[in-house]
Amino acid sequence: MPATTGTSKTGEDGGDGAVNLYAALSLEPTASTADIKRAYKILALKLHPDKLARQTNLSDDERAKASQTFQRVALAYEILSDDIKRTEYDARCELNGAKKDDVLVNVSFKEAITGGTKLAMVPFKLVCAQCNGVGMACARCAACDGKGEASCGGCEGKGFASPVQCTKCKGDGVMDDYFHGRVHIPPGCENGTRLPISGRSQHVRVRILPSKQFARNGLDVTSTLTLSAKDAAEGGFFEIETVYGIETTYFDEDTKSGDSKTLDGKGIKDGKKVGNHVVRVEVERAPTPDVEDEPEDQAQEDEAEEDNAAAAEEPPAKKSKADESETEMSLEELLAAKKAKLLAQLEASAQK
Repeated sequence: MPATTGTSKTGEDGGDGAVNLYAALSLEPTASTADIKRAYKILALKLHPDKLARQTNLSDDERAKASQTFQRVALAYEILSDDIKRTEYDARCELNGAKKDDVLVNVSFKEAITGGTKLAMVPFKLVCAQCNGVGMACARCAACDGKGEASCGGCEGKGFASPVQCTKCKGDGVMDDYFHGRVHIPPGCENGTRLPISGRSQHVRVRILPSKQFARNGLDVTSTLTLSAKDAAEGGFFEIETVYGIETTYFDEDTKSGDSKTLDGKGIKDGKKVGNHVVRVEVERAPTPDVEDEPEDQAQEDEAEEDNAAAAEEPPAKKSKADESETEMSLEELLAAKKAKLLAQLEASAQK
C-alpha cells in the first residue's frame, strides 16, 4: 500500500524494541517493494544532507534531527528492500504473519509455479547429554573411584571432584542441532508464503529466487525471445522455453521488437484458473559498418564511380567549326570507299 502520513499500526518500536523500519518510511508492514522504493525516494529527496546544506534557515538542532531521521530512513530502506533481510526482520518482529522461529526456504521461480517438495533444515536446541543441561560436569573422584567413602580425603564422601564447565556444550547446557523436514510447495506459491514443516510445529517462509528468464504478472508468466535481424525479417518457427518445457510457436515475417505471442494455459495454475505464457520479442540491432575500416580499394572504386558520375552529368563541350568539318570529311571518305567496293563486287559478278 502507498505511504501514509502517520506511522504504521505496529508503533514506533519493532517486536524486539528496535526502531520500526516500516514506521521510519511511513508505511504499513504490508507495503510492496514498489511502495518501499517510492517512499524512500520521497523522503531522501526531502532529508538528504546535501539538500539540507543549501537551506540557510535551519538551526543546528533541526539539521541534527533531520540527519538522524535520514539515517533511520536509509537503514529501513537497506533492510526492507532486500527480500532476505526483510523476511528475517518480519520474523523477528512477528509482522506479516511471520513468527520468530520461522525458517527461510529458497525456492526457484519454476518450483514456485509448478510446485514440489523441499527439504528444510530446522535449527533447534538439543539438551547436552554429557551434563544433562546443567552446563557443569563433575569428574568422578579418582581416590575412592566414585564410591563416596566418608574417609576419602579427595572428595570428602561426595564421590566426585569439584564441578567444572562442561567440555561438550561449553557451559550452555544445550547444543545446536538441525531437523531435516519436508515442505510441500503448492503450485503458484507466492513470495513470503508461510508453510508448515512435516513433523515440526515450526513453519517456513518461502523466498522465491529471482529469475533471469521468467517474470510473473498475476497468473501469467512472461519471458523474452531474442531474434536476430535476419530471423525477425524472415519469420518462422522458434522454440520458447516455458516453466513446463519447450514449446514451438510461429512468428510472421517482419517481426519487430515489442511483438508478442501468447501460449494458452502455460502460466500459473490457481484452482480452476490457469494463466498463460506471454513471450515478448526483442530484435537485435544489425551491426553498422565502420567507415574507417573500409578497404582502400573499395574507397578508390567509390571515388572513381563518383568521378564518372560527375563526368556523365557534365554537359557535352561545344565542338569547334574545324572539328565539325573534319567529321563531315571523314564521313564522305568512308561512304566513297564503301561505294567503290560495292561497284568492284558488281563488276566481278558481271564478268562471271
